[in-house]
Amino acid sequence: MTGTTTATILVLLPAGTAALVLGLARHAVLAGMLAILGAVASLVVSVVALAGAGAGAAGDPFADRRATGGDLVIGGVDLPLALGLSSTSAFLVLTVSLVVAAVQTYSAWFLADDDRRGVFHATIALFAGAMTLVVLSSDLVLTVVGWEVMGWCSYLLIGHWSRRPAPRRAAHTAFMVTRLADIGLLLGTAVLIAGAGSTGRAEVVEHWTSAGDPALRSTALVLVVIGVLGKSAQLPFHDWLLDAMEGPTPASALIHAATMVAAGTVVLGQLFPVLAQADAARAVLGVSVAVTMLLAALLALVEPDLKRLLAWSTISQVGVMLAPLAAAGTGPAVGSALGHLYGHAIFKALLFLTIGWLAVTGGSTRWDSLLGSARTHSVALFAWGAGLLSLAGVPLVLGGVTKEHVIAAVAQEADSRGPVAGLVLTSLLVTAVVTAAYATRALLVAVRGVGRVGPRAVRARAVMPGAVAGILIVLGVASILGGIALGVRLPRAGEVPLLLFIGILALVLLGIAVGYLLDVTGLQRRLVDGRPGALVGQGLHVRRLQQLLVVRPVLALARFVAFLDREVIDSYVRAAASAALGVGEAGTRAHARSRPTSGLALLGVGVLLVAGVGVLALRGTS
Repeated sequence: MTGTTTATILVLLPAGTAALVLGLARHAVLAGMLAILGAVASLVVSVVALAGAGAGAAGDPFADRRATGGDLVIGGVDLPLALGLSSTSAFLVLTVSLVVAAVQTYSAWFLADDDRRGVFHATIALFAGAMTLVVLSSDLVLTVVGWEVMGWCSYLLIGHWSRRPAPRRAAHTAFMVTRLADIGLLLGTAVLIAGAGSTGRAEVVEHWTSAGDPALRSTALVLVVIGVLGKSAQLPFHDWLLDAMEGPTPASALIHAATMVAAGTVVLGQLFPVLAQADAARAVLGVSVAVTMLLAALLALVEPDLKRLLAWSTISQVGVMLAPLAAAGTGPAVGSALGHLYGHAIFKALLFLTIGWLAVTGGSTRWDSLLGSARTHSVALFAWGAGLLSLAGVPLVLGGVTKEHVIAAVAQEADSRGPVAGLVLTSLLVTAVVTAAYATRALLVAVRGVGRVGPRAVRARAVMPGAVAGILIVLGVASILGGIALGVRLPRAGEVPLLLFIGILALVLLGIAVGYLLDVTGLQRRLVDGRPGALVGQGLHVRRLQQLLVVRPVLALARFVAFLDREVIDSYVRAAASAALGVGEAGTRAHARSRPTSGLALLGVGVLLVAGVGVLALRGTS
């Protein structure tokens, strides 16, 4: 079986599962079983694909040059519509498939009483197929198709509980913000395709790295970066991901872990040879991720709701994920970025699925409702601790290994790459401290104290199904030991010098100490319960700012345009119509007043004509 055939199966399997599950949506149990079987089948096929996939050549980790497609030509542009398979893409598909299988299984329990559970399972399967298409595509048109389908699926998942106004509003926000940013991606992709005369990514990369106009190349890549910032919830497009917490927790696990927000890292990794020559695009990306990762980490430190804390964490960690693509050298950039994508997918899925169970036991995701909740079940305690250790970047665990490679990649010869690289590196180091601090805070909340519902009520609800326990154990073990799986499956991520390793360890320990001191001194509680926590809990009033800077000006412009159309342009139309009606009315009135006179005149003319004809006839006979 060829790589293209395997890639096609990997894309069609979740898409076909989505269609079948949707057809059985009214039979929730049967739909759930079929969704889980489809997800497990995708996981098995991805394992087989990884075992048989070869590594891409140097500078071509996604094996675009080996991809084969059709011979379709439209308007002088080649559309190969090719799929490719390499060890890198197969590893990423395996990561996606693992998370999707976990989420589908978990959803069968979490949404057991939901009357729209079948639709939810189908949307997750379609979401998985779209992300798989983005990973395996060697054609920019297919990449855009997968990208846009993911945006549609996120809208459906976030707004799944659409009978309530908050999820509907959150879904609309996510859709509008990401669609706005997607305009940049579509325009940038169009420029890249037009210049290369082909939608094949290998041809696009070859053209724009050898013969393309540098200014046009930078413009196209800046537009693509804007699209990536929107999907990745980086400043200034970050707000939608916080609102997305209104959706079901399994949807949050999927969007935050292995799809949607991670898709931008894959796309930029695929286009990195072109991005590396577009300094303006890398500068835009670098400034955005440097500010985002640190600001989001600081806000997570005082967020009252632990589920929203994980959302702030995702925003920050995606910034870390994109940092090498913005500031690292061409050698380790892609490998370190994709490595952290893999690590983040595992530990963030674990954390979201764990907080979902803790929220069921505690009745809420607010910090004061979850005090001590992890102590009610040993699996929950293990899962929460393992996920937070990985998030904090503790050395040797999965998140620590991938984060060390990110920092090492950016730090390597950072001085020679300009001020943006220095800004990104500084932000990474400070973010490492703050991340360890808020991870420590989240751990202490769940293992110390007693929540508002009381210990007896929590224990009464603390029954964990075997399937859920199994999922949390698997992801927990992967969050600790998953670094072993990196190996040679991803592009080379570089080496971590011993001195840098020691420095990162010191920063993580400093962050843990800060988090502990904030807790024991009571300062953490005062921050969370005081004005900072209230401000962060309300999203920094970003919605008000959006109303002031975007909504009101757009509505005012719309009213002005409507006024011009109605009162200015339409006035000329109404004047012309009135004039025509006036002339017609005048003619009608004149005709009505002159009808007797006209009749006599016509009669006279007729008599004269008859007399004339008679005279002529008489003359002719004489």
